[in-house]
Amino acid sequence: MPSYFFEGNHLHKIKAGQKFALFLDFDGTLVPIQKDPAKCFLSEKVKEQLRLITRSKYCYLSILSGRSLSDIRKRVGIRTIYYGGNHGLDISGPGVRYTHPKALKAESIIKGVKQQLKKEIKGIGGAWLEDKKFTLSLHFRSVKKEGIPFVKNIFDKTVAEFLEKKSLAEIKGKKVLELVPEVSWDKGTAVLWILQRLKDNSLSIYIGDDQTDETAFKALSKRGITIRIGSSKRTFADYYLKGHWEVSQLLKQIQKVTNN
Repeated sequence: MPSYFFEGNHLHKIKAGQKFALFLDFDGTLVPIQKDPAKCFLSEKVKEQLRLITRSKYCYLSILSGRSLSDIRKRVGIRTIYYGGNHGLDISGPGVRYTHPKALKAESIIKGVKQQLKKEIKGIGGAWLEDKKFTLSLHFRSVKKEGIPFVKNIFDKTVAEFLEKKSLAEIKGKKVLELVPEVSWDKGTAVLWILQRLKDNSLSIYIGDDQTDETAFKALSKRGITIRIGSSKRTFADYYLKGHWEVSQLLKQIQKVTNN
């Protein structure tokens, strides 16, 4: 069971003059989850906190999201940081640009599945598809409760062939079903990949709220500070925050550390 982060001074692990890497999820972490992801925007307060943190020569900032790389870069809008779109399959940053080869190969397959699912869910209120180039999400947060099993069944039947061939894999998120390339790559792998490029034995801090963030918590076990949004017994995170609204408070503490 993780400990509540604000019950202790856990940022003491960051020593004076020590560089560290800060990894943040977006939806449910930096912004509240919305029924329509297009309506999620960073508050000016949080955006300014991130800007101030990036001005420190001691902090490397990365945002890892299930959103497409272009979408997450546009929503955060800070040029000098690292971004990982599609759960880290697509990465950009200072002097860095990487897309996993299997993601490139899966792009045409994803497009085909999108067309099939589009026909199948037509007329189902609240169900919609989000095309993220290398991954595809079926959102059902706004679907009536009695219709959710039907939507899930449509998804399962449509993607079964591709799961059997192991060309694609499925991720179950919060009121969303996601189709991704079948590849041994996730947020945890992406975090380690970025850290390797930093060429610095930095302490790492990772904050996230979703099941996809668990791979990062696990990857950074015993080598960083891992924080889950929302308490859960089934997590690899060391600590938790009560909700996304406490992230700004934590960023303020990190900002103080970087300025000392």
